[in-house]
Amino acid sequence: MKRLLMLSIFLAVGLAVQTQAQDCSVVLNHFLLVVDSATYQAVLESEVVDSDFAFAYEKNKNWEGIYIIGQDNYIEIFHPNSIEKEQLPIGFTWICQASLVANCIKQYDLPKNKKISYSVGKAYDDLSVKVGRAKLSKLFTTWEMNKKQYESWTKKKYHKSLIFQTTDYNSPAESDSSKNYLFKNVTGIQVNLNPKDSLSVTQYLKLIGYELEARSPNGLKFTNSIDFVELHFSEKVELASISTIYFALNQTQEERQILLGNTEILLDGNTGRWEIGKPMN
Repeated sequence: MKRLLMLSIFLAVGLAVQTQAQDCSVVLNHFLLVVDSATYQAVLESEVVDSDFAFAYEKNKNWEGIYIIGQDNYIEIFHPNSIEKEQLPIGFTWICQASLVANCIKQYDLPKNKKISYSVGKAYDDLSVKVGRAKLSKLFTTWEMNKKQYESWTKKKYHKSLIFQTTDYNSPAESDSSKNYLFKNVTGIQVNLNPKDSLSVTQYLKLIGYELEARSPNGLKFTNSIDFVELHFSEKVELASISTIYFALNQTQEERQILLGNTEILLDGNTGRWEIGKPMN
């Protein structure tokens, strides 16, 4: 069964690499992850929020969530009742990348895959891939700011050959403040995924410029030289979800562990990782 599983994944990657990326630059901007309420409270009351570990805070307007800010990207931690009158499933994940080249993603030659779509929005153009079986939901999205949003948000002039800064999508003040904290940036993520979604996700990652770097018995690693995405495949996965967050630190640390509800943070040297859940075998 495992041999058949990996064969289907490798065939999917073989098809995915036929989709060539344009001359663009796409990087991780932020992602949302829903944890159980006890873990959420543990994070809120921990040194992650209330110390010099990270520039982090809880937002309570329109929704309730913990924001952990890096210099170029950030993390959103939600709990099941973060949005009023909605019940979010534990593990729900939405990953947002950002285009750093104006007029880029609309030029992509989309594969013939109904799960990968491009749309024009009021603030952002949107390139997304959906996953799941019973109910499809967006797992990865690439945003590209349009002229109106860029000029309104950044107060700078838009032009067709514009190169965006990573902070154009975020708050420059918050990004600058993060330099005074230990947490620097998310460098990569591991996502648990059902193999039935392998073709769509690998096509999407290749389309936006990520290249296959390594294979493991049940997974693949893609990188764009700035950040990386590890895909861990298991037929047991019903809800695609981030299981590990990798990040860089501004200062060297001795090896230590921080327990946060059903998760743990491991620090060692200039790097750290946040284990949200162990990969399923």
